[in-house]
Amino acid sequence: MTDTKPDTLDQVLADLISGQIEQSHANELRAILSTGNEITMHGKFTVGRDFIIYKTAKDDSGKWAMTPFSHIVQLII
Repeated sequence: MTDTKPDTLDQVLADLISGQIEQSHANELRAILSTGNEITMHGKFTVGRDFIIYKTAKDDSGKWAMTPFSHIVQLII
C-alpha cells in the first residue's frame, strides 16, 4: 500500500511558498537548515514539489543550488 500524504503535503508547501514569493515579489529568501546553518537564497526561484532551486550569489555569476524542503526548519520570505 502506498501513502500519498507526503506527496500531497509537499505539493501544498510548494504552492504556499510559490504564492508567498509571488505576493511579496521576493528575490531573496533566508532559511535555517536542520544542520543549524543559515542560508540566503537569491534570484528567481524555482519551487518544485519538494525542493527550491536558487542562485547562491546575488550576481549573475552565482551557481545554482537546490535545497530540499526536508532540510529546511524555518523559511523567511
